[in-house]
Amino acid sequence: MAPLPGMFDVFLNRKFDVFLNHRGPDVKGGFASHLRQALQEAGCRPFLDKPDLEKGLDGQEKIYEALGCASVHVAIFSEHYADSDYCLDELCAMLESEKLIIPVFYDVSPSVLRCENPDGPYTKAFLKFHGRRSESEVNKWKAALHEAAKLNGFKLDDYNGDEVELKTKIVSKVRDQLRASQLPPIRPYQVGLKETSKKLIETLNQMEKDVGVLSLVGMGGIGKTTLAKEIYRHFENNDMFDKKSILMDVKGSAILDLQKQLAHDLFKEDVRSVGKFNECFNRIRDRKVLIVIDDVDKRRQFDELIPDINKLGLGSRIIITSRESNVVNNIMKNGNCKCSRHDMAVLSTPNSRHLFNWHAFHSIDAIDGFKELAEKVADACCGLPLALEVIGCFLFDKREEHDLESTWPETIKTLLTEHEDIFQKLMISYNGLSLEARMMFLDIACFMIGQREHIAMQIFEACKSDYKGPATAFSSLKDKCLFKLDEDKQIVMHDLLRDMGRQVVKNQSHMMEKGTPSHLWDPEIVQQVLQNKEVST
Repeated sequence: MAPLPGMFDVFLNRKFDVFLNHRGPDVKGGFASHLRQALQEAGCRPFLDKPDLEKGLDGQEKIYEALGCASVHVAIFSEHYADSDYCLDELCAMLESEKLIIPVFYDVSPSVLRCENPDGPYTKAFLKFHGRRSESEVNKWKAALHEAAKLNGFKLDDYNGDEVELKTKIVSKVRDQLRASQLPPIRPYQVGLKETSKKLIETLNQMEKDVGVLSLVGMGGIGKTTLAKEIYRHFENNDMFDKKSILMDVKGSAILDLQKQLAHDLFKEDVRSVGKFNECFNRIRDRKVLIVIDDVDKRRQFDELIPDINKLGLGSRIIITSRESNVVNNIMKNGNCKCSRHDMAVLSTPNSRHLFNWHAFHSIDAIDGFKELAEKVADACCGLPLALEVIGCFLFDKREEHDLESTWPETIKTLLTEHEDIFQKLMISYNGLSLEARMMFLDIACFMIGQREHIAMQIFEACKSDYKGPATAFSSLKDKCLFKLDEDKQIVMHDLLRDMGRQVVKNQSHMMEKGTPSHLWDPEIVQQVLQNKEVST
């Protein structure tokens, strides 16, 4: 397969989340380069045109591609910034994107951007464009600078010219904003969520000055993570807690990565070892914090993130989600804190039917001729929100006469046969896919979670022997709710669907002569394969 432009970057999962807008001659050799390096060291992926452009490619195209995929834009306003029409065009594009812009007034004040002084550098710069650029273009640039001048930003003068301190503050602000933008979205249609979250928020409030632990316990796909996110969002924008952190998918993440995230969220510090994290955690005593720890399946995971619950500041709250009731019970016995456990209940029959109808018909009521079948399908999903969503999306376009006579009754029969096995319920949707869509589902489950849509599509389009129409398969999977795209167009997949896809791969490998999986995502198995060892799946 011939590599696409930048294909090595694609396979290395390279993407930019911060775009640095600047005038090169003013700051590229100094402040902008140092800021880029500091952002990289903090775990961000900044784009600074010259060092991040690939040779031989259209520079402007790649600059605007990076601008479009970045979640945060940093505009560094320097003395001669307005001399560059490239800078001004980028600023207009940044404002049009409606993403966060962090202005940095490097050696100018906001008043300079407004051209209040007839002898100011930006005023003079616009005079140079007279006759070279149209009046509408110049007016558009001026309006963009006026908008940027209104934004809260960083001024070098506020730090007495200390670029190191300024750089540190910008990095901290960028990381906070990236963290907030990565909070997984709540599904658009929910039933019973507001009422349950309100009750549990009141439970947390009643714990008063004690350290409080709330555990949400239940089977996969029942809505634990969604409920935890809803509670977290309630507290996200108020001053009840000094610091907050939400740690997603603990079971599937490296503990050190989670410790790094927690240390940054609570202390704005970068830790690179477990020992450094523990030193950092020991300073938590005076801080009132809110921490969500999602999908815990071992006591050890909790202990490595919260080494001593008694050191948490008064009034702190921890919310745990888990499928393992014994693990939760063990955690809640630890420390001098108030604990409350909420056992997740399946949806009631009316709520199950409403949720299913929403996904199958985009209405809380079934369409004519399907009401009785819809009720049977919803009831057979056993009140599990994920199953109701996935099966509803699977049946959304199954409305012909032959679907009424075969597809719907067969779905009901399969659901009733599988009883409580949610994997098998979800497999109904997988089995209904085309061969190409099945292959893409497995690729996404094993490799593409967290990848941006356009990069994933580049990879699929490059695999011409496997994918004849990748856009169709991609759209089909999305329409069937087998994955979602977040606000930044990154692929998001429920962990149960991910696990189901990976289990399919493992099952297929058992049927192969040498037992080597078609997809390798586990580092240990990769190492075995590279060493030509027999793979145990």
